[in-house]
Amino acid sequence: MEWPGKAKSRPPVHSHGYNAWRDPMKPSQILAKLCKEGKVDGPHFGPGGRVKVANRVFTGPTEIEDENGQKKASDEPVALAALRHWEDVPRAGCRLVPEHVETRPLLNPDKPGIEQGRLEMWVDMFPMDMPAPGPAIDISPRKPKKYELRVIVWNTDEVILEDDDYFTGEKSSDIFVRGWLKGQQEDKQDTDVHYHSLTGEGNFNWRYIFPFDYLMAEEKIVISKKESMFSWDETEYKIPARLTLQVWDADHFSADDFLGAIELDLNRFPRGAKTSKQCSLEMVTKEAELPMISIFKQKRVKGWWPFVARDENDELEITGKVEAELHLLTAEEAEKSPAGLARNEPDPLEKPNRPDTSFIWFLNPLKSIKYLICTRYKWLIIKIVLALLLLVMVALFLYSMPGYMVKKLLGA
Repeated sequence: MEWPGKAKSRPPVHSHGYNAWRDPMKPSQILAKLCKEGKVDGPHFGPGGRVKVANRVFTGPTEIEDENGQKKASDEPVALAALRHWEDVPRAGCRLVPEHVETRPLLNPDKPGIEQGRLEMWVDMFPMDMPAPGPAIDISPRKPKKYELRVIVWNTDEVILEDDDYFTGEKSSDIFVRGWLKGQQEDKQDTDVHYHSLTGEGNFNWRYIFPFDYLMAEEKIVISKKESMFSWDETEYKIPARLTLQVWDADHFSADDFLGAIELDLNRFPRGAKTSKQCSLEMVTKEAELPMISIFKQKRVKGWWPFVARDENDELEITGKVEAELHLLTAEEAEKSPAGLARNEPDPLEKPNRPDTSFIWFLNPLKSIKYLICTRYKWLIIKIVLALLLLVMVALFLYSMPGYMVKKLLGA
């Protein structure tokens, strides 16, 4: 005996969408018909999602959602639960066959025994003497929508210093920031290098642009690419929408040094801090406790986020901070308001006003000396000068004291 119930992997009763109940009779009507034909007492619906059939009581949900997402009370879910366990009803009960997806292989007589693909489908059969079922529903796969994510890296702060100057012993880093969307690492983009930062500060004003296809219902980025160079067709992948930003120390004669990273789930990520001082490790370790935002709803957000890495004890630590701006546009909006990569036209970004700490010492030795004297060792030099003045005063006092004492003794 067949009945058009829902498969277990889907909600029990839907009043709308691709999974809508398609039989002309509702579950409660089918249950009443089976009870009448089998001369079984019931069904008797009670409060709390209960229905009694013969001497058996079945329980189930008490609400369904309409096309507007509003919940309303209904006996249909519990009636469907009773139909799914109809074999438990004494005397008249038998196992009913639920609606399921039929899978059939596609074969070619010229290539016997070799599948040419598979066809998956629902098969519904309705008696001709019953009312016609509802109209056919379009269940074709959803098509992804094209978006463009623009990320501007404004500044970095408190980036750890990895390099030691050969002549001055000063700690420094040649900072640059790398970014990409998950699944598109081959399209990663780098800022230019902020050379010889002595404080961990970096100034960039650099724009990344990441176009992507996105399925809003599944919250996934859709990527089509060949699995290997020998593949004929492209394979479609669905990947979580995540932005990765990394901070690196550039080296001229060896591999660049990785310093830290931050990964932002574009659907749920903590709002950026307003200032660098307010940016903390808790934005990564306790992000579940922080208010979350979605770039697909916010569209534009700016703030500070921490770069993190694991230390020798395998614990997370802050290795820098980045001030970034995320701007999401649809493909149509991006076409109407174009922007250039890096600092290029259209809508160019200003060249960063990098401080003198970004010079290379052997190209500007005077700037190096000025920086070391006026910035790094200013207070130390002041203390040394004050100490020397104090020593000179003490020496002069000791030098003049004997002559002064002799004059006092002779009464001169």
